[in-house]
Amino acid sequence: MTETQRLWLWLNYATEQNPKLFYRILQQFDDIEEIYEAALRRRFSVFDELPDSVRDRMVTAGSDQFMDRYISWLDKNRIGVTTPESDDYPALLSQIADPPSVLFYRGTMHADSPLPIAVIGSRNMTDYGKEVAQLFGQQIAEHNGTVVSGLAQGIDSEAARGALSCVVSECPVIGVLPCGIDVAFGSPKAEFYEEVAERGCVMTELLPKTPVMKFVFQMRNRILSGLSRGVLVVEAGERSGTAFTVDHAHEQGREVFAVPGRITDLMSAGTNRLIVRGEAKPVVTIQDVLSEFSEFTDLQDGELNPNARRIRFSTLSKVGQEIYMALLQGEKSADELFEWVDTSPADMNAALTELQFCEVIKQLPGRVYAIDSLKSVVTFDAAE
Repeated sequence: MTETQRLWLWLNYATEQNPKLFYRILQQFDDIEEIYEAALRRRFSVFDELPDSVRDRMVTAGSDQFMDRYISWLDKNRIGVTTPESDDYPALLSQIADPPSVLFYRGTMHADSPLPIAVIGSRNMTDYGKEVAQLFGQQIAEHNGTVVSGLAQGIDSEAARGALSCVVSECPVIGVLPCGIDVAFGSPKAEFYEEVAERGCVMTELLPKTPVMKFVFQMRNRILSGLSRGVLVVEAGERSGTAFTVDHAHEQGREVFAVPGRITDLMSAGTNRLIVRGEAKPVVTIQDVLSEFSEFTDLQDGELNPNARRIRFSTLSKVGQEIYMALLQGEKSADELFEWVDTSPADMNAALTELQFCEVIKQLPGRVYAIDSLKSVVTFDAAE
């Protein structure tokens, strides 16, 4: 850690990760060394506008012993530190208003990731939302991109898992936490966070020991959009927290995309509303997103999901073909499939087994079936 990083870490601790206050203090002096010297000499007259708690923390953290213990604890817990003065600080994030004065992270800080895309959505996702989040997450990683995720339960985590399934990506996921990094890695989701950190990076601007609190989500959301070239909303209810991230994205000049859904689906009300108001571009395939950033992706000739198994439609049984065409209209229960496909129970079960074995379809809870777009892609001959 350089001396400048050490001082940024000191002032960040003193201002309790308040970037607005941090930069306001920084602008009043020629450099951060001058601020440090003034605090050590208790020249509090130059800090008249600061709360007493901040001035006290300046003095407390100003000793070499305190900072040595602080940095030693970070090293022991494998927590890295980067600041806007560092070469590994994300360039896109440094361009926003009040960027984090310090980022704490586990993993590798990929400051030059060419195509970071934030994938966000509801915690209370549907099976459709889960499948789309996984598929788009995987496809972003497969085409030279990185999924930026809040790692929350629901769409965020499923998009991250989809990206992690791309084994060739050097940085499939960047996770941004709404708590201290030690708090997250001490939680029940620690194993998941470790997997993300091993393949990419998990970061936060919040000081160690900071618990999850309602007000920090707004702070976290500006980082999600700030790290990204675009924000993709997969599913969101009418009153969804994703709206705050979308607002930040618009303020920061980022592209916003949304996956449309049925007008009767509560979890598509928010995304549909974004599209209707012109606040987001509709997305039907991941190509709709990637084509906006062609200079950063290896997408060619519309080729998506290159690692999926290719299954020719003509090789499926007649009943299998009819089931596949029925499921193109949306997921269906076994009873509903009987209404679409005129066949015997024995032939229906045989065809369902065939399609699941080929990973063309998957079974959901309640004996509901859906096309498995992550595993297989059915191709059609010219005459079909």
